[in-house]
Amino acid sequence: MKKLFYLLFAMLMGIGLSSCATDNNDPPVEPPTETPENPDPTEPENPENPNEGDNPGSGTKTMIVYYSFTNNIHTIVTDLQTQIEADVIRVEPAEEGLDYAANNYAIGSALISAIRNNPNDAASYPPIKTSIDNLDEYNRIIIAAPLWWSNMAAPLQTFLFNHGRLMSGKHIGMVVSSSSSGINGVVDDAKRLVPGGSFMEPNLWIRSSQTSNCHSMITGWLNEIN
Repeated sequence: MKKLFYLLFAMLMGIGLSSCATDNNDPPVEPPTETPENPDPTEPENPENPNEGDNPGSGTKTMIVYYSFTNNIHTIVTDLQTQIEADVIRVEPAEEGLDYAANNYAIGSALISAIRNNPNDAASYPPIKTSIDNLDEYNRIIIAAPLWWSNMAAPLQTFLFNHGRLMSGKHIGMVVSSSSSGINGVVDDAKRLVPGGSFMEPNLWIRSSQTSNCHSMITGWLNEIN
């Protein structure tokens, strides 16, 4: 009876040892590794750059700046004001009452010639009494300009010479009035005087003969530049 008991005991011990040997020889099983989609619950998965698109002082408003001698541009700007919300600045020469049309436009021609000869010299630009100190409130600026001898009217050039570099990064729209001449020279003046501006396309060219019926032209242009 004792022999049978010892035999059963020996068999049970052998089975136990065999089982332990198998566990020790198997590779350890590691727990599954999870890569959390968001390791830190306090951080967004794709955090946005807090400075992205942030241009301090870029503002949100629209400004229209213009000069008008014959009042064609003034008429256009007046209509434009009925279609968008914007602040308006009319550039005024320092010397009042000048007749640019006298003597076959002698004064205006001389002013344009002076700028062409020395475009980087402040003394080349006629003095004006118009200024602005809150450009940081605006991110859209519409320049409404008459054409003088294929260039932008001189007083408006003065304003942009004084303030154009402060318009860097702002969206610039161009409205130009002329009798029949093309407007490329006026647009080139604007880009020279506002070198960092983001100019919107297309430009709006309204001939003098179209001024009284400019409403639909302005509407179409606003839709094009969004």
